[in-house]
Amino acid sequence: MKKIFRGISLEDCLKSASYELNKPKEQLKYRILKQKKSFFKKKTVIEVFLDDAERNMAPLNPDESSGTVRVEQGRIIVKDPAAKGRPAVICRSKYMSIFVDGAEVEKGCEVFSNSDIKVVFQEEEAKREFSIHVPHDKMKAYAEVRYTPKNEYALKDTPESSRLTLEAGVVKSTQPPEYTAEEIKEELSNNKIVYGIIEENLKKVVKTNKKILVAQGKKPVDGEDDRIEAKFKTFADLKEDMVGNVDFKSIGAVNAVRKGDVIAVKHVGTEGENGCDVYGKIIKCQKGKKLKLKAGTGCILKDKNTVEAIIDGKPSVQGNTFYVHQVHEINGDVDLSTGNVKFIGDVVIHGGVKERMKVKCGNDLVIDREVERADISAAGSITIGGSIVASKIYGGGDNVKKLHAVEHLKKFNQNLDKLMQVVDEIKSYNLLGCNKSDGEIIKILLENKFKILLRLGINIIADLNAQNEEDSEDDIVRYIKTRLMGMGPVSIKNYLELNELIDGVNGKIKYFENTLGLPVNVNISYCQDSNIQSSGSVLITGKGEYVSTIAGSDSIEFEREGSVARGGILSSQKEVRCKIVGSMAGVSTTLQVGSKGSIWADVAYHNTIFKVGDREKVLESPGKNVHAYLKDGNIMVDKFVL
Repeated sequence: MKKIFRGISLEDCLKSASYELNKPKEQLKYRILKQKKSFFKKKTVIEVFLDDAERNMAPLNPDESSGTVRVEQGRIIVKDPAAKGRPAVICRSKYMSIFVDGAEVEKGCEVFSNSDIKVVFQEEEAKREFSIHVPHDKMKAYAEVRYTPKNEYALKDTPESSRLTLEAGVVKSTQPPEYTAEEIKEELSNNKIVYGIIEENLKKVVKTNKKILVAQGKKPVDGEDDRIEAKFKTFADLKEDMVGNVDFKSIGAVNAVRKGDVIAVKHVGTEGENGCDVYGKIIKCQKGKKLKLKAGTGCILKDKNTVEAIIDGKPSVQGNTFYVHQVHEINGDVDLSTGNVKFIGDVVIHGGVKERMKVKCGNDLVIDREVERADISAAGSITIGGSIVASKIYGGGDNVKKLHAVEHLKKFNQNLDKLMQVVDEIKSYNLLGCNKSDGEIIKILLENKFKILLRLGINIIADLNAQNEEDSEDDIVRYIKTRLMGMGPVSIKNYLELNELIDGVNGKIKYFENTLGLPVNVNISYCQDSNIQSSGSVLITGKGEYVSTIAGSDSIEFEREGSVARGGILSSQKEVRCKIVGSMAGVSTTLQVGSKGSIWADVAYHNTIFKVGDREKVLESPGKNVHAYLKDGNIMVDKFVL
């Protein structure tokens, strides 16, 4: 048997068929008879195939021979069919169960006037539900209340039909008792939510079926760090022209303070305040960092938060310690008329330094003009506005010497350790025979494979003698002279005795590193045939360098576009940043950094030598945007073809 269903869409037709036949849409067997879609009207007609059971449930066009059923004042009234007529069929709907002659009706059932028809309505109790939602950070808690009423049902009156689906109507609805604010609060407490309860929102929760914020945690307030304010300018004012070039001759007078001036103030931070989540768990705040204000040479602590100058001079700061240094100004050149300059504080030279003159200062040094064939050294930073020709510039004073000594000592220990490994291997495999003592093996190795140890030893002797302020000879110097040079190695009975020297060198390295001062910078414009060294960084702000040796413990950087590094050796531990390196003629220029450092160049010409750690590579063709570094122990040079 087939049945026709009509609707505006296929989905609409299937929905009608599913409801009428009490069968899921997925189980219907059908075919589309008509499907029309136009701008103003949509129409779909399907034909559903019925099995035997569904055929019995299918509605018949009522006629005089068919049985009928209706509901009147809640009573089911059945009219029996005439001879050969079909009996009436009843179907159940939701909220009810139907029993005909004691059997429960699942889909539909034929009924007669003498059928025992019982309708049992669904019984449900009024209920109320309470739920809590707490986000992951536990700083908020939301509550939601839902009420389900108790409904009492009765049959709806329906007109007479040969097939009738009984419908239930609500005749009475009883709501459950509302939660009280006290009950909500108790539920929160049972769920261990005890902090930040919002009392006024508890009353809102019981009246609406929405999530309401009922508890709010307190976020921690981090403390503020102590802050030290310097009451003076820490950098000189520099003037720039229209294209951005810096005129270092415009530095002018050094910033100075007078006796009694306040040069620094500490602003005390805050402790911070702990927070708390809705469960009452304390969330600790980040306490503010405490700083200790210190007064160095030339100033005193007026109180624990104020530094005051006690002399006229130039203020400076290192870490949290403030100083006031006397300033020695020379309004002209340093030449035979002034003699060599040696001053414990700052030195400002409003001129140049002439041939064979020496300038040595105990703090910062500023030279406005050129330096020609002179020796310049300062314990602090150095700024030179003019060109440097055939001169020696040392920024950082004794720190530069200590850094060189540390470098030599570390290389010495590395090679000494390798020497001991080779000796152990020779002895293990008896490579030089049984008659060779440890001392003889060491002597052979020093004269052949480890000549670098003797060269480093000579450098260390020079470094330590320069640093030694006592009359007695340093233990490391004495050991190198007596046990590693000449016939000294023969006196070594066991190669493990060299561990004593390794320990001594490590101790000396640690001592030097602990006594190093803060790194200082050397700022220059241009240098030629010169030796520039700094315990910090070397900054080149002008045309560049030509055939010079430049060493910065931290970095070397060319700041001006188009500045040139042509010839010479540029070395630092961290990085070297250049603009143009070498020339089209292939002038050899060496750029060197530590094993973890990087070399950068906007343009590098062929014959440029890159050294990273103990690896070296020569650039064979010009390139731009060059970057040299170590990767997996190999030197890498990234570049674009120029």
